[in-house]
Amino acid sequence: MSNIAFSLLFLSIAFVLQTIDYIALEATGLYLLKPLVSGIVTIALAVLSAISVVTLPSKDAALTSSVIFITCAFWSAMGMSDISKEITPMLSQNISEETFKQMEVLLPGHGVLIVLFAIFSFLLLLFNHQKDHVVFMGLSLLSSVCFITNMWTNLKGRSVTFLSLAFITSYISARTFFHSFTKNINNLEELDFQSKRVIRYALNALSLSPWILNSLAVTESSTTGFVWPLSSGLFLLLHGVSGLRWGDITVSTCSIIDGLFWTSVGGSMYVELLKQYLDIFSPAVSIPVSFIVLSVAVVFVQTEILLSFQYLLLSILILTLNFDNNAKIAVSTFAWLSFILNVYGYVSYLCKSFSFKSNFPVGQNGLEKILSKMFANKKFMKNRVGVNKISENLFETNTVLGFSKYAESESLGYLANVVTVLAFVWVPQENSFLSLPWIITYGCCLQFVVGFICFSRGQTFESSSFLIFASFWLIWGGLRSLGLFKTDLGMSLGVGICSFLLIGLLFAGISINVNKIWTSIFLCFDLMLLATLLQVLGINDGYMIERIFGSALSISFVYAFLSSIIKMTYGKEIIPFGRPLKEINKIQKDKDQMLWAPARRASGVRKIAEKLKTGGICGIPSDTVYILVACCNQPEAVKRAYKSKKQAEDRPMSLWISNFRQIEAAKNEFSSLLWDFLHEIWPSNVSAVLKRGDWVKSLGLGESEKYLGRPDSIAMRIPDSTITCHLIDQCGPVAVTSANPTGEGDTTHHAQVLAKLGLQNCDGILCDGPSRENAISTVVDCRDIDNGNLAFFRIGLTPKSTILNIFETLLKRHGKMPKSNTNGITPVNGVFEEEINE
Repeated sequence: MSNIAFSLLFLSIAFVLQTIDYIALEATGLYLLKPLVSGIVTIALAVLSAISVVTLPSKDAALTSSVIFITCAFWSAMGMSDISKEITPMLSQNISEETFKQMEVLLPGHGVLIVLFAIFSFLLLLFNHQKDHVVFMGLSLLSSVCFITNMWTNLKGRSVTFLSLAFITSYISARTFFHSFTKNINNLEELDFQSKRVIRYALNALSLSPWILNSLAVTESSTTGFVWPLSSGLFLLLHGVSGLRWGDITVSTCSIIDGLFWTSVGGSMYVELLKQYLDIFSPAVSIPVSFIVLSVAVVFVQTEILLSFQYLLLSILILTLNFDNNAKIAVSTFAWLSFILNVYGYVSYLCKSFSFKSNFPVGQNGLEKILSKMFANKKFMKNRVGVNKISENLFETNTVLGFSKYAESESLGYLANVVTVLAFVWVPQENSFLSLPWIITYGCCLQFVVGFICFSRGQTFESSSFLIFASFWLIWGGLRSLGLFKTDLGMSLGVGICSFLLIGLLFAGISINVNKIWTSIFLCFDLMLLATLLQVLGINDGYMIERIFGSALSISFVYAFLSSIIKMTYGKEIIPFGRPLKEINKIQKDKDQMLWAPARRASGVRKIAEKLKTGGICGIPSDTVYILVACCNQPEAVKRAYKSKKQAEDRPMSLWISNFRQIEAAKNEFSSLLWDFLHEIWPSNVSAVLKRGDWVKSLGLGESEKYLGRPDSIAMRIPDSTITCHLIDQCGPVAVTSANPTGEGDTTHHAQVLAKLGLQNCDGILCDGPSRENAISTVVDCRDIDNGNLAFFRIGLTPKSTILNIFETLLKRHGKMPKSNTNGITPVNGVFEEEINE
């Protein structure tokens, strides 16, 4: 809640600054702040305000964040207008300060905001009864009305409106801030994703405002309203990227696709305004973008029919913007249809956010319902693999490299490269400036984001690849778009191209072990670089050869995009990426034969437990690193795990339990001091080395006993891991050794288990991503504890002082005094193998 308070505080400052500016304008006829300064400050405040609310979890906070987010996009557009008012005359010889019509720049967005704010205010009054929010929306609506009215009359009082908005935002901010101290609503179980869709539909409607107002003959040209798609696109990107971490993956992906498109369109509109081009698109961009959007419409028809229709209309609108040069009737028609569809979605999800009883259908899972009615046998539905269904093979799901706070985003990277490649090689040189927004937005910004997200997910190859592409498009795409890609720079450009070519060849070699699609991508990329190098060196045919290989590269990216987004939507790899040309490691060779189970699902833990109970040995996560386990009541499995080590007799296995009930039969043979000490230190990453006795036989270990511990001792532990204990609850005590060959380092990721052990030494893997701790455990020698002696084989995660404090407290409770050698460390001979390798 305090995030909302800070967000509203930033908005309040923006309102105050605008109030001061309008007071100065009404008093002196001049603004107090220069447009450039005012614009930069306004954008900064809008971005800070939006960032403060992008991850709010609760339902009430989500509604408030929707209001704030839309308002931030409005203020960002205002700031862009102020900046463009000052810099546009300096960048263009065709526009001066006198001919730059700022009113026409801002009018389209104000017109659409009146509609959006009016709908929101009405629903707030009708269902929510949050009077302060109603006042805020009402004043925002009034400010837009005042702005439009000032186009025809010199209406005073705008400063009063903005001062009132500053007051109400400050009031809500203060109330929210103090409210956060008395009521905690940060409950992730109350996540409300309807408001995420509200923001997306609202910003899409705002992006269409230049064509909507132009079709009504209110503005002379739609191009002058470039700030609205540009601002809305940037905030859609912010909204989508934040959603990859916290939100609905479908909404986030759509928001990023929309944001990329509208940001690029806004940039192209500004380029057209500066250069006086005839179109904002080049066919080399509009046709592939339209095809991609149409593909998205087809893919998402399964998810939501309204969403699919929206993208269908958008794909047609893209083509009409390029080819309807004269009457603009087609542009107006499809702009209005898209606008109406977005407003309908905005109203529908607002009502759902307010829990309105009447339903405004959007066709969620509509295709599934239609097909289920058409086919009585429901074969289609039976064969469909749901997005949330867990595959037997985790290499077909998103958890192959572990669990990340970010969702999968490779499809966006492939999409970005399709557009960038075609803009790079097919936009005519005389209009090369038009490709700059698309190359910067798709080729640079998004690629860097996707690259870093892939890195956070552990996808090193994909991350490095996207970052390489981002760097290339930023440097060489920027040079070409700005007209600096000339042959008189031959040597310098040639060296740079050769550097990327060497990197491309290296990654082409690595990709042989990844999959066929990545191999195809890098081969085409290298061939395109060769053609670009020929062009730099002045060979006339270089440009045409570059187009041919660029087209081949874009086709490879289209294939990868469709494969990735269909897999994300339907939960199954329908269009295959292709197996690697050369499988050189155990993971690639054996992954399909291994049982991969997700540790974060109860069904996954149950599968591994069943495998263990039937005599399997499995790699599982622990409170330190990954370990190899076998059920103690399966002697052959324990023997197999034991024999997996070289010089196994020197590396005895330890015994892990999940609760004290599993050793209750041995309680009578333990002293009260030892029993209390074990209760104090467990569950933890501390292993206790105990004196072997008849109590071991009471555990029912049978033939497994000879593989556990040494003749005079045995190591035991209750791990401080919910997953590990839950597994042991289901299968019983387990014999444990390290999940790595003798002499190798710790296994800190579930993918390493297969790579290190192979199929012959592991039957299943419980996947939990990277280990939470990459450190050794503490091993305590409790064999002489009854005499007041406690020694340490090794000091690990749990400090020695912590254990000694516990021990001294227990000694005093039992009426004993600690001996002088309590602080000693026993020489490490006979240390249990699983502990050495942790």
